[in-house]
Amino acid sequence: MNIIRTLVPVCVLLLWLCLPGTSATAPGESYPAVSGPCLLRFPDDHGAHPDFQTEWWYYTGNLRSSDGKPFGFQLTFFRRRLIPPGHEGTLAEPASKWRTAQVYLAHAAVSDITGKRFHHAERMSRGTLGFAGTLDSPGTTTVFLGNWSAELGAEIHRLRADTGEFSIDLDLRPGKPPVLHGQSGYSRKGRRPESASCYYSLTRLEAEGSIGLEGKSVSVQGTAWMDHEFSSAALESDLEGWDWFSLQLSDGTELMIYLLREKGGLVSAASSGTLVERSGSTIHIESTDMEAQATEHWTSPDTGVRYPQEWSFRIRSPDMEFTVVSNLPNQEMRTPGTTGVTYWEGSVTARGRRAGTSFEAQGYMELTGYDKPMAGVF
Repeated sequence: MNIIRTLVPVCVLLLWLCLPGTSATAPGESYPAVSGPCLLRFPDDHGAHPDFQTEWWYYTGNLRSSDGKPFGFQLTFFRRRLIPPGHEGTLAEPASKWRTAQVYLAHAAVSDITGKRFHHAERMSRGTLGFAGTLDSPGTTTVFLGNWSAELGAEIHRLRADTGEFSIDLDLRPGKPPVLHGQSGYSRKGRRPESASCYYSLTRLEAEGSIGLEGKSVSVQGTAWMDHEFSSAALESDLEGWDWFSLQLSDGTELMIYLLREKGGLVSAASSGTLVERSGSTIHIESTDMEAQATEHWTSPDTGVRYPQEWSFRIRSPDMEFTVVSNLPNQEMRTPGTTGVTYWEGSVTARGRRAGTSFEAQGYMELTGYDKPMAGVF
């Protein structure tokens, strides 16, 4: 999420029970909580935080081919810990190389805007025997699942994924330092202090490489966004889902907003945003400073789920008003083999004004909880 990404406990539990030598967690055992400033340091915190229950590395972006055709892409890696730290001894004997406390999942997608086609895929594997995991070397972390990988370095991030139907092969160069959201990376996601994550972004990555579609490779360039988040908290029971937006404005600034939706239809006070100035300095945006309204919707012919497709925003501080429009209605992610969650994740454009000056923007939007409520999962 970006903002919070979702791993369904039932799906993870089923995988867990299939792993040789694993056992259920006893009541009262717990994972570390995020309840204050995260004090993140780089490049170390690009790497995994394996004691926390849930973590993800998330890339999206808007690209163009040499002849001007637009594409969107997503590549996300999730890590899920199955037992609390310090309880590895509860795993049943005999010991096995297949036994693990970590599961990795990944989602990938390419949006062919001109061709009006959305390609997506998913993977899942245990974090052992070289199937999936993280590898650290001086200044670099690599997250991988099979032949899908994200290499996070100080000067360049490299993304590689090949599904057979489509592929992503991109080099990304940060144009700004990491942005810490909330209070020094401590990003609230509910009423309770521990309903939070450590959350940072690389908000403007210059992208270059290729997209493969149905056996044909297309050279592309563009701009990407990276989120890295980790936590052990579940979404609070009164929350239904969230709407997340990342926008890269034509004036050289960037904007992240997440709206947590309560079951009664109101927006949670824990919702917030971050405006990143050209210099890299940030302005925190409180929920009380934002007004958002969905103005157009699209219904999926595959699932029957209805998603917002156009939005109107008004932000009082800083003074901004703008509209967000999806670039392709059908960018619905269906993930029965991994998280079991159906959500919308796709390329968008925006237009508006800041302090009286017009801007255009490109970015990504994530919509969850429209298929079924997300309360109780993270």
